[in-house]
Amino acid sequence: MTKVFVCGRGGSGKSTITAMFAKFLASEGMRVLVIDADESNRSLYRMLGLSAPKSTLMDDLGGRVAVKKVVFDNKKGGFDEDAKIHVDDLPRTCVSRRDDYAFLAIGKIRQPDEGCACPMGALEKGFLTRLHAPGWWILVDCEAGIEHIGRGIWRSADIFLVVLEPSHESLEMVKFMSNLAKEVDRPMVAVVNMADDDVIENVKASLESIGVEAAAFFPRDKRIAASNLKGDTVPLLPEFAPFLRSCFEGISEKANAIRY
Repeated sequence: MTKVFVCGRGGSGKSTITAMFAKFLASEGMRVLVIDADESNRSLYRMLGLSAPKSTLMDDLGGRVAVKKVVFDNKKGGFDEDAKIHVDDLPRTCVSRRDDYAFLAIGKIRQPDEGCACPMGALEKGFLTRLHAPGWWILVDCEAGIEHIGRGIWRSADIFLVVLEPSHESLEMVKFMSNLAKEVDRPMVAVVNMADDDVIENVKASLESIGVEAAAFFPRDKRIAASNLKGDTVPLLPEFAPFLRSCFEGISEKANAIRY
C-alpha cells in the first residue's frame, strides 16, 4: 500500500492531477482508492468518471455532531484504537467503486455557520491511520494549502506529491513543502501543472535554486479545461502518459526507498 498525499495551493490543479494519475494507475492494472479530503470540493468523483456516493464518510458515521462527540470525547478519530480498515470493509453508501477503482469523500461543509472543518480533519486522521489495504494505491486529494500539516494528518503519508503552477506563490509552497518533507522524514515529488513552453526553463531554474527537481511538466490543455468546465470526467490523454509515468516512477522509487 502506498499513501500519496497530493498537495498544492488553490488553483494549482491538484484535483485534476489526482484524477489523471488515478486513471493512469487503474489503466496499468493497479488498485486505486481516491480520498477526497477537501471539504469544499464538490466534483472530484465526476473527474474520476465515477458516480456520486450516497454519503460522505462523516455522514455515514452519523454526521458532524456524532463524529465530533466520538472524535473529541474518545480521541480515537471515530474508530476503534486497534481497528484495521480495508477498502473492501468500507460502507457501500459512502464509496463509489468500479472494480478496483474507488472513491470516498471524508466530509463536506454544506451550510452557513455549520462550523469549522476540525471534525473532518480529525476523522480523516483516524481513518488514514487505520486504513490497511495491501496492494492498493491510496491517493489523498488534500485541501488547498497546508492545513493537513498543522493537523498532523501528514503522519499517515508515505510520500507527498506537490502540484504547482508557474507562480511565485506556488514556488513558495513547494519550497515550504520540501523543507517540511526533510524535517518529518518523508519523500516528496513535485510536478508542474499548466506549464506553457515559454516558462518551463524559468520554472526549472527557480526550482533548482531551492533544490527541487520536477518529475514532470504538464502542459496547459484546452480539452482538460473544457472537461473541468462541464463537470465531465478528466480525459486520460495519450500525450500525457509519459508525464504520468514519470510521476509513477518517481513516487515508486522514493516510496520504496523508505521501506528498505
